[in-house]
Amino acid sequence: MVSWVLREDRASVNRALEEGLGISELQARLLANRGIGTVDEARRFLEPAYGDLHDPFLFSEMEKAAGILAESVALGKRILVHGDYDADGISGTALLFKVLRGMGADVRFFVPNRAKDGYGLARRVMERGIEVGQLGPLDLVISVDCGSSDDEVVSYLADRGVRTIITDHHEIAERVARADAFINPKLPSEKYPFTELAGVGVAFKLLQALEIRTGADLGLEKLLDYVAVGTLGDYSLLQGENRVLVSLGMRRLAEWDNPGFAALQRESNLPRSGFTARQVCFTIVPRLNSPGRVGSARDVVELLVTDDPVKAASIAATIENVNSTRKSLDAVVTEQACNLADVEMKKGAPSALVYSSDAWHEGVVGIGAARLAERYNLPSVLIAVNGDYGKGSARSAGLVNIKEALESCSRYLTLFGGHREAGGFTLPEKNIPDFRIMFDRVVGGMLEKYEDRNPVLFDSRVALGQCDMELASMIENMSPFGPGNEEPLLLIEGLKVLDGSRIVGNDHLKIRVSDDSGAVGELIGFSLGRAWNPVDLAGKRIEVLANLRKNKWQGREEPQVQVLRIRHSVREGKDT
Repeated sequence: MVSWVLREDRASVNRALEEGLGISELQARLLANRGIGTVDEARRFLEPAYGDLHDPFLFSEMEKAAGILAESVALGKRILVHGDYDADGISGTALLFKVLRGMGADVRFFVPNRAKDGYGLARRVMERGIEVGQLGPLDLVISVDCGSSDDEVVSYLADRGVRTIITDHHEIAERVARADAFINPKLPSEKYPFTELAGVGVAFKLLQALEIRTGADLGLEKLLDYVAVGTLGDYSLLQGENRVLVSLGMRRLAEWDNPGFAALQRESNLPRSGFTARQVCFTIVPRLNSPGRVGSARDVVELLVTDDPVKAASIAATIENVNSTRKSLDAVVTEQACNLADVEMKKGAPSALVYSSDAWHEGVVGIGAARLAERYNLPSVLIAVNGDYGKGSARSAGLVNIKEALESCSRYLTLFGGHREAGGFTLPEKNIPDFRIMFDRVVGGMLEKYEDRNPVLFDSRVALGQCDMELASMIENMSPFGPGNEEPLLLIEGLKVLDGSRIVGNDHLKIRVSDDSGAVGELIGFSLGRAWNPVDLAGKRIEVLANLRKNKWQGREEPQVQVLRIRHSVREGKDT
C-alpha cells in the first residue's frame, strides 16, 4: 500500500516568503514546495517576464549557427527546415519557417511521414532535393526536434556541399561530427544553463540569436504561442525557461490572432478565454498530432504558417476529420485493450499490462497505452503487429522508469528508446510472449522498490471549508501546471460520505460529503467509479487527496474539488 506523506516543511523559507510577499502561510508553503527559496525567485515564478530568458549565445555553438543562418538568408541560399511529425516538431518547424519567410529567405519545410520515414532526418527527401532537384539546389538544412542521431544523413549532405544546423533536445552522447553547428542542451559537453527546452524552444533560441546577430526586429515575443503549444505537446518540464515561454505563450495564444490556432480553437471548442495548459493539451495538441499519427503532418504546418483565415478554416476542418479518424482508431484500441485488462485483472494481479494485436494502428497505440495506464494505474504496453514485426508503446503510470524497463528487456527488442515516463520499441512478433513475461517481471521488481521508497507526497492539509474560490484563485496563479510544476495536492480529512453520492458520465464518482465543522460539499473523482462503489461508501468516513480547481460552466464559476485518491479514515480498506 502506497503511503501518503506531507512534503517536508521548509519553515524558515515559508516565513520569509510569507513576510516578503505578504501572502498566506499556505501559499508560502505551496511556493516553497516547488523549490522556490527567495522572494525574488517567487516573483519571477508568479510574474514571468521575457527578460528572464537566457542569452541564446550561452549555447556553445550558437554564434556559429546564427552566423551560418544570417549569411544564408542574406545571400539567398536555399534553406530547408526539416522538422518532426509531432506537436513539438510541427510547432518548431512552423515557427522557424514563418520567421525566415518573413525575412525574405528562400526557405522550404519538410516533415517526415511516420510510416515511410520513421523518426529523424529523412534521407529520401534529401536525395530527392539534391539529386532529382525537386527542392532546388539545397544549401542549408536546419533540423527541428530531430537530427542528433543522424550522422549518416548529415555526412551525406556534407559530402554534397550542403551545410547543416542541428537543433534538437533529445538525449545524446556526442555531437554529430560533420554538422556545421549543433544546438542541443542535452549534449553532455554543453554549458547552456537550462537543459529542459523542448524542440520548439531550441528553435526559438536560434531565432533569438538570429535577431541579435542581424539587428532585425523579428517580433519573436508575438510568436510565443508556437513555443507554448509545442512545449506543452512535448510534456516538457514547466520550470525555468520553459515556465517563462509557456506562461507568456499562453497569453499570446489567448489573443487568437494566429489564424491557424484560432481555427483549431473553433474546431476543438476550447474556450476563448480562461483556458488552462491542461485544456490546450487535450484540445489543440491532439489535433496537431493526429495527422502525423495516421498520415502526413504537412497540412498542420501549412495551417500554422498561413495568414489567410479562410485557408486556415479549411485546413482545420480537414484536420478535424483526420482527428475523428484517429479518435475512432484510438477508441477501438482502448476498448479492446481495456477488455483484455478486465479479464486479466479478474484472474490475478499483474505488475504490468502488455497486449498486442494485428488490428491496431501503430500511430495510436501510444494513446491507448496512456489511457490504459491512467485507468488501471499500472505500467502499460500496447503493440501493433504488422507482418513479422510489432511496434510498441509503453507508459509508466508515473510508477516506474520505462527506459530502464525496456533496457532490461532489450534481448527481445530490435530497437527501443524513451525516457522515464514513456518509450517506444520494435520487436519480432515471435518475441512478444517472452517480452511480455520479462516486462511484467522487471516492472514487478521496480514496483516493490517504488512502493517502499516513493510515497505519494501531498502539499498541505486543508479543511473542506477552505476549498473556496479564494484558495482556487491562489492556486490558479501558480499555473501553468504540468511536469515539474504539478498542481498542489491537498489532503482533506475527516469526511463523512452522505447519501446522494453516485456514478456520473464515464465512470466518474460524484461524492457528497460533510465534515465535523458542518461544512457540506460535493467532490468529483474522474474515472474512480470502477474502483469505488458509492453505495458501499455511504455513511463511511474517508480522506482524499485532491486538486482544487475553478469549474467554469454556463457562465458560472465555482470551486471544484477533484479527487485523485481515496482511503478510509481507519487503516483497513484500500487506496486508489
